[in-house]
Amino acid sequence: MEQIRIKDIIAPHFWNTFNSKKTHQIDKGGRGSTKTSKNSIKITYHCLSESKCSAVIIRRYQNTLRNSVYKETKRALSRFHLEEGIDYTAFKSPAEIHLNNGNNIYFAGGDDYEKIKGMIDEKNPVKILWFEELTEFESPDEIDQIIATFTRGNDDWFIVLYSFNPPKNKFHWVNQWTEQMAKRKDCIVTQSDYRTVPTNWLGKIFIEQAKEMEKNDEKRYRWIYIGEVIGLEGLIYNPDLIEYVDENYIEKNNIKILYLDFSIDSGHQTSATAVGCYGLGSDGYWYLLDTYYYSPHEKAVKKAPSELSKDIFDFEITMVKKYKAAMDRETIDSAEGALRNQFFKDYGRRLHPVDKGKDKEQLIEYSQDFISKRKFRVLNNNNNQIFKKENENYMWLKDSVEKGKPTPDKTEKAFLSSEKYYNTYTKDFAYSYGDHTQDNFQYWIKDNLQKLGLKQ
Repeated sequence: MEQIRIKDIIAPHFWNTFNSKKTHQIDKGGRGSTKTSKNSIKITYHCLSESKCSAVIIRRYQNTLRNSVYKETKRALSRFHLEEGIDYTAFKSPAEIHLNNGNNIYFAGGDDYEKIKGMIDEKNPVKILWFEELTEFESPDEIDQIIATFTRGNDDWFIVLYSFNPPKNKFHWVNQWTEQMAKRKDCIVTQSDYRTVPTNWLGKIFIEQAKEMEKNDEKRYRWIYIGEVIGLEGLIYNPDLIEYVDENYIEKNNIKILYLDFSIDSGHQTSATAVGCYGLGSDGYWYLLDTYYYSPHEKAVKKAPSELSKDIFDFEITMVKKYKAAMDRETIDSAEGALRNQFFKDYGRRLHPVDKGKDKEQLIEYSQDFISKRKFRVLNNNNNQIFKKENENYMWLKDSVEKGKPTPDKTEKAFLSSEKYYNTYTKDFAYSYGDHTQDNFQYWIKDNLQKLGLKQ
């Protein structure tokens, strides 16, 4: 095998620990720290250079393997100048890589790792176990059970690698577990970030994005790019990152709205229906142009889906005419079926159901990333006051942070007696507020990640 200098293919912050065989090796760090590629190289190096040394690479969900660690391992093999079909054989189902020296690399999801026990060659015991994206797992107990499965047959050494971006919540089990593990003699913890990675490995755009966030939202930069546990206050968003401009700002500055998006958080009997009209301006900024908001709270007679359908259609037509712009996407909560069906029945248009996923924190993180770009403005008109009110009062549920499961407070709160909110599209007052505009904001972002510059 051609001689490869390990120092040439891993970042400097890993040089001192790469050859360690301590049982537990934890890599935590920010985005772009190359810890994933380092681990794939470490596994490849040992499996190539040692006899009877196989490895198992695990992520929480089996369906995430192929486009992440499986692809990264093949990339590591190429760095050692090995060719698929000549120096190794790769299988996709089940995901395995068989090296010509008899060692194998297996890939499994935490939801199906039991299946691969019978496939492992007992003549080549598993010497390395790697948990990628450790924060996806639910508890240390789950990790310990998996480790116990693969430690059998090892008398000399066994390595468990862990890699993750630290959750910002200091109470998350991964952060607390890491603190405890760091006290053990058989454990090393490496903190890494992009600043010691060769610039040409990351690319100019990556560096520019990091610097932009450092300038606009320094605290979030420290979490995303440096990997610091920044903690969580009660407030979910930093309202200072949202720019409110005069309601006639578009016209005064001769800005053309290029196209419109609409996003709907619907409610019928108890919660509000909030529709945001978002537009891309010719100045490169995204705008919340206007809001439809209907709250049935404390109303004896509540609007039916047919009435909401007409209201939303009329709201959209008004926006299209006002800004002389076409619609690009109409987004709605995927769990909402009645209004979607009614809207299609009435107008023959299918509202696009956003895939919210199971993790509310992920939805919130997408929107926090978007806000931190400082490319979002809200027209400070009457109807958008409900967005401002809900945004500035969007809080984590009490004690949910301490329990490691941050959950937004969805309690309906009464307006102060001095406050009144009247929506010109519903021609109605709302007597309470919650998180409805924040939900449609998050749905809009999740449904448009690529065009908002949040996904390559």
